[in-house]
Amino acid sequence: MTTGKRDRNATAAAEPAWNLRTVTWLSGAQFFMFGIAIGVMTVAWAEVIRSLRLSDGFFGTAHLLLPVVGLVTLLSAKRLYRHLDHRHIGIYGQLALIGLLVMLAVSTNFVGLLIAFALAGLGSALVDTATNSVFMEIQARGGREVMNVMYAINSGGTVISALGAGALISLGMDYRWVAVLVAAIMLPVLIASFVIMYPPVNRDEADASEDSAEPEGDIGMWKLMRNPLFRVVFVMTVLGIAVESIVQVWSVIYVDQLLDAPIVYGGAAFALFSLTMMIGRMINAWLVSALGIRKSFLISAVGTALSGALLMAAVDLWLSVFAFLLMGIAIAGVQPTCLSASARVAPSRVNIVAAAMMVPAYGAFIATPTAYGWLSDATSLNTAMVIVVAAGIGIGVLALGRPVAEADRAAAPAEPADSALSGQS
Repeated sequence: MTTGKRDRNATAAAEPAWNLRTVTWLSGAQFFMFGIAIGVMTVAWAEVIRSLRLSDGFFGTAHLLLPVVGLVTLLSAKRLYRHLDHRHIGIYGQLALIGLLVMLAVSTNFVGLLIAFALAGLGSALVDTATNSVFMEIQARGGREVMNVMYAINSGGTVISALGAGALISLGMDYRWVAVLVAAIMLPVLIASFVIMYPPVNRDEADASEDSAEPEGDIGMWKLMRNPLFRVVFVMTVLGIAVESIVQVWSVIYVDQLLDAPIVYGGAAFALFSLTMMIGRMINAWLVSALGIRKSFLISAVGTALSGALLMAAVDLWLSVFAFLLMGIAIAGVQPTCLSASARVAPSRVNIVAAAMMVPAYGAFIATPTAYGWLSDATSLNTAMVIVVAAGIGIGVLALGRPVAEADRAAAPAEPADSALSGQS
């Protein structure tokens, strides 16, 4: 062993200890609070549109700022991780989400709404990157799948906040005070994030940069895209998040405007969607283990397309609520399963892979709510649900491809980190 390596090992040994269980609980709490913020935002949008007198198309276009800021943040993730670690990225993300809620509470004009959208995009991207990186790290170190459980926890937060916010607004509380209340609830987790130690980021990168011509950590989106499996799960993530983004932004508005129901029903519809997503994610790990990745994706595809068709029909309130329930169950496993599969492409660089997999998610948020808003302006809120039907069909077609079949056949651990990148190109 060289003197340099001895020095680096001594430095690693001297690092402050971090506890896997503690970090798991804290990251889960951060993801839960992220879900809480999502639920409040979703319910509040219908009130914001009414308060600011915005059209559906104009609101959908303004909402574009959220995913654009998120996407720019994610594309900068590699550079951010050169200066920050999981903990600090998570802290800044939580601060931005709390700032979003404060802006919703104090804004009385369109400019304030734009600032809120920008903070929402920044906070979502940072929290997504930090927590998903830690979840992948936990899976690698703990030897068990946690992604579906963590995403179920996130959905649970959304269920609670959507139901609570809808009920409070229906009882007469202004949505601004609801935002203030939730911001206060998020503070304890933020404070805990300052004191709990996190695992190091890419500790072997220094070794690789000195001992090899090309650093192991020197990977990016284009190199990841050389892997066929990564390309497939990348596109599947786009389609899955496209469906989730429509529900997140438009479900309450759909029920409020199209079905002329009180906002508490819209909040309940979104909460039920999130509840069924939580249940679906809890059972998805078993489903993948029992039936395989391909069949899991095919089940998601059929359920998604059918739920979109029911929402296009818009026969009555309860059939539409049932469609949201079915959609939640159907789409639940797509993103976490895609993330778990992508971690096998380059397991030593989970922070870069996690950020890369969030790019299609935010890309879908850029295109889909905006497209849905303008399509609904041109046709109707229910006709625009054809986007959901198309996404379900797309997931099914991709699930029948060779990369998913090969991933199903790979019974044991994935190939070494970067040989997978070059060997499958």
